[in-house]
Amino acid sequence: MKFKKILLVSLFAAILLTSTVSAGLFDLGSDSNNERINVTDLNIKSQGYSMYEVTCNLVPKENFTYLEMQVNFYDSDNAVIGKDSMVWNINNPVEGETIKVSGTAMTDSSSTTPARAEVYFYDEPLSDTPENALYHETVNMTN
Repeated sequence: MKFKKILLVSLFAAILLTSTVSAGLFDLGSDSNNERINVTDLNIKSQGYSMYEVTCNLVPKENFTYLEMQVNFYDSDNAVIGKDSMVWNINNPVEGETIKVSGTAMTDSSSTTPARAEVYFYDEPLSDTPENALYHETVNMTN
């Protein structure tokens, strides 16, 4: 009887954990996490020699004193091959205005090609905690 209770409790815990993860409660700033800014047309284009142009349109949904974009690059084995902490920034963006964002991000080596990039927007200088991002999007890179 004791074994059945333990099994039942373990099964219930596994179902609860699975439903919590699938509901996105552990999501670190997914595309739907844009209550404060709207980011569209995100594009990353190789410029050669480990440099990548990152562009998008950004519309703040409130007034900010500061915004910045960070880009992290990963290879096909999910190893970090570049972290660029301040690809783009702006002071005092105004609610409702469309901002054409354009910046250059770099990988650590021109001999490694990124498989994906993680793009983050923050409202604090040099933030690097994904949980604090205003917006996060994964961009799968193609050669």
